[in-house]
Formats: sequence, C-alpha cells, structure tokens
Amino acid sequence: MKKRLISIGLVAVMAVAMLAGCGGGGGSTSDVKGDPDAKKFPEEGKTVTWWLMGGTDEYYQYYWDEMKGIQAIQNSVGINIDFQVATGYESYLPMMASEDYPDVITAKNLEQYKGRMAGMYSDGVSIKLNDYMDEYMPNFSKIVADNPNIARDLKLDDGSYTFVSTLYDIEDENDRAASSLYGLAIRQDWLDAVNKEVPTNMAEWYDVLTAFKKQDPNGNGEQDEEPVCMASSGWKYFLTAYGIDDDPIVQEDGSVIYGFMTDAYKQYLTEMNKWNTDGLIYNMFEGTSLEKRQERVTGNFAGAWKADADHFNYEQSGSYLSLLREKAPSAAFTAVPWPLTTDGKMWCYSDINTFHRDTTVVTSNAVKHGTAEAACYIIDYMLSENGSNYLTWGIEGESYEVVNGEKQLKEGMDEKVSFHGTNITKFNTYADPITIAFPTFGTVSEYVLSQQPDTYVEAVKVWAQGDTSYKMPAACQLTTKQEEEVDEKAANMKGYVTKMRQKFIEGTEPMTNYDTYVSNVKRLGGDEFAAIWQEAYNSWQSR
Repeated sequence: MKKRLISIGLVAVMAVAMLAGCGGGGGSTSDVKGDPDAKKFPEEGKTVTWWLMGGTDEYYQYYWDEMKGIQAIQNSVGINIDFQVATGYESYLPMMASEDYPDVITAKNLEQYKGRMAGMYSDGVSIKLNDYMDEYMPNFSKIVADNPNIARDLKLDDGSYTFVSTLYDIEDENDRAASSLYGLAIRQDWLDAVNKEVPTNMAEWYDVLTAFKKQDPNGNGEQDEEPVCMASSGWKYFLTAYGIDDDPIVQEDGSVIYGFMTDAYKQYLTEMNKWNTDGLIYNMFEGTSLEKRQERVTGNFAGAWKADADHFNYEQSGSYLSLLREKAPSAAFTAVPWPLTTDGKMWCYSDINTFHRDTTVVTSNAVKHGTAEAACYIIDYMLSENGSNYLTWGIEGESYEVVNGEKQLKEGMDEKVSFHGTNITKFNTYADPITIAFPTFGTVSEYVLSQQPDTYVEAVKVWAQGDTSYKMPAACQLTTKQEEEVDEKAANMKGYVTKMRQKFIEGTEPMTNYDTYVSNVKRLGGDEFAAIWQEAYNSWQSR
C-alpha cells in the first residue's frame, strides 16, 4: 500500500515577529464554499490570529488572506484566520519577552528560541496540546496513535505535545526524496568524454577528478577544468565516506561522538590533502558563496559540485543547467550517490527526519483570548484529507482535477496573473504547498515530485538513498541549560577546528600533528560537547 506524507506544518520559513499594522483583515469569503460535510466549530465566527513569515513585497500582506484553498478551510469549519505577516526575525525574541504574541506562531523555533520547543513550553509561550486532543484534534490524535515513531519525536520528555510540524514517513521513497534536495552532482557529458562512470567511493572519485584535470573534457584545448568545486560547503558532502557528519554523530552502539576528532576524520583530511595537492579542488577556502559556485558551474569549468535539485531543472530559465547549455549545448548533469565507506556502507547526508525544523505552536495568549480551542480545531482540520487537499492543491474543479485517480493541475494554472502590484502564478491564488504548507496530513511529497521534471526527481531520489541513523535526529532536543553549554563548547571549538581543517588540507600543518589537534579539541570541550548530546539522545530514546 502506498504510504503518504504526514505533514503538520510549514515546509518553508514561517516566522514570528509581530509588526504593528500588518496582516490581513481575517475572515473568510462567501464565494468559496468549502467542505459541506465538515463539522463546524461549536462557536462559529471565532477569529484566530496566526503569525507567519512572508517576503518584503507588499503583496504578501494579502497573499494568505486571499488564497482560495485557505478560504475554503475557514468556511469549512466556521473559523476565521487573521494572518499577521512578518518580514524577519528581528522582533521575534522581543515579542516573546513582551508576551505580545498571537494565537498561533509558525517559525523556525528550533533555531530561534533558546531551549527550543521545551523552552517555549516551560517559559509559558506554547500550550500543551494533550488537553485539547480528545475533543478538538481527532486527526492529530489518530496520527500519533498510528505512528509511534512520529509520536515519540513530537513529544517532549515529559510526554507533552506542544507543537506540530511537517511530518514525514521516513521509510517511504517519495517522502525521503522530497526531503533530499541537496547532494553531489557531476557533469555526465564530462564523464562520457573521459570514458568514466559515476564514482561510488573515494578511490573512484579521485580517478574521475584526475581525468577531468588532465583530459580537457570541456573541449576548449586548455587545461582550465576545475574538477570539483567546493564552494558553498561542498566539502561536507564527502564526510559520508568516513561515517561522520558536521554535527554530533550516533554510532551503532548508541554512543554519541564528535566526528571532528576521530580517526575517520584524519582519513578524510588525508584524502582531501591529496586532492588539493594534485589540483583537483577549486575554491575550498577562498570563499564559499553561492555566486562563486554558480560562476564555476555555469561557466563550464566545474566538473562536480554540491548541487541543489533545482540545478537539474532544464525547463526553468536561469537554472544551472539552462545557463550552462548556453555555452555547452550538450551539457548534462548526473546526481551522484553518497560515496561509500571503505567497507561498502552508504551513509546519507540528507536531512531526513520525521518532522521538519519549522514548527507551529498554539500560544498561551490563545487561552487568554478564548481562542485556543478554535486554533486547535482549525489546525486539526488541516490534517484531514479534505483540509490537506485545500492546502496542497486548492479547489477541485478549479485549480485541479482528478484523472485516473491522480490529482493534476488544470490547464492555465501556470499562467501569471496580476496580484496587488505584482504577477504571481495563478495556482498560487489557490494554494502554495511549497512555501506555506500549513499543518496538513496529505500528499505534499507527491505534489512536489509530480510538478518537477524527471531530472529533478531522479536527483532527489538518488540523494535520498543511504542510512541516516548516524545523524542526530531533529527530535533530539536539548534543554535550555544543555543548549547553553553546547553553544559555549561549540563557540570554543569552531574557529580552531575550521582553521586546522584548512591547514591540514593545504599542507601547512603536517598530518603528524593530528594527535595534538585532537588533544586541543578535547581541551576546548570536545568530550563534554559529545556528553551533553549523549544525555539528550538518551532522553529522546527513552520517551
């Protein structure tokens, strides 16, 4: 049976900075009927304030209010949403301190709030959803009952459910692919030119990059190829070949270690030093900007790089592939699987978790305003099948239709229409599952993959392969005290580790001094850093 994406939140950045005078007027419209079979909220007409992040353009102040799928949701349950649109995080913490926040907040709370979700709850910002689930959140209750792994990840250590977020069935190929938008890419036409196959391990990578360096695959008669462009942190993507990550890593026995002081990291540095010495690396330390990466790839110089899935979208004007083909018409990209370890293990660097890092909370102010029940009720309707369809696809018969059991956008939905001083895609007057995706239970991954060209889909499916169990789960959350200690240790170590990485790879520091480097990292807090994360990981496992 085909698995579905479990989505309860935003895929994109939803923020929380309350700005006076922003937001739509709230209230739904009469021309969108909604779901006639939906059960209305007992107190029809309630208005819930919902804070989220938009862009700086004026039209964002109208965008969500006038989106027909969201209007249909409001009409379905008889609850109005007053969207309050922020443009940045500058006022996020001051708003929390002043306790002047709305009924619902969707934001990158994991990164922005000290103590993360547990901190928001203990500080009295968010409320305990458990108290509302039986009566007002039947869909959410069923999700956590039917999916024990997801239930564990959403809980705080005391068993409280305090937030919702986009949730994924991480065993499903489509869900994994929809979360794997970045990975290693290589020029397929260059591979063909030098008679090589897609590399699968570091030895094959070295062989391919050396051929790129020596055999003129761009065909201009000069040795100006840059075999691998490390701009935009591409160096991290080769860590998988050594079973390490740039965050704390979990070993098979459940112990947590800091990868940048292991023997495996020494092997990685040794290999990168060889690549650098042989002229195979471009721009690892001089700069890591996206602009430099684009310049090298689209200029027909780079043979491999850290790629975004959008780079493969030849139908999109301005994509890497479309720009490169202006210079090299036969250019072709191939997504490269994560490099295998020496014993043949494939670790996956993609950020695949049961929930997205953007989170949605119902706040304590909703209780004060008498809207907590309404907020929980409308969020829960977004978890229903019809609510999900409204959010993901819009209105059946208008923005989409069902053909042979499959949803597809209707003709004309990709046309541009005038909207408050700008032009947007007509479909986005109905729904926007990519940048909004409010709490839903539906088929967002199916939508995402169905709207992209085959080259995009093939790439994300390649990058979704491999074992992610070595990565620290997003659900493993630190307490406020632990986070402060971890931040202190990380601040002490980061500059030194970064500086020494460059020295080892460039050869200005001999690898014979690696043990001294490890001793210094330990002195700066490496063991304590891992120990704190071990405590958090153990707590997560015991939920």
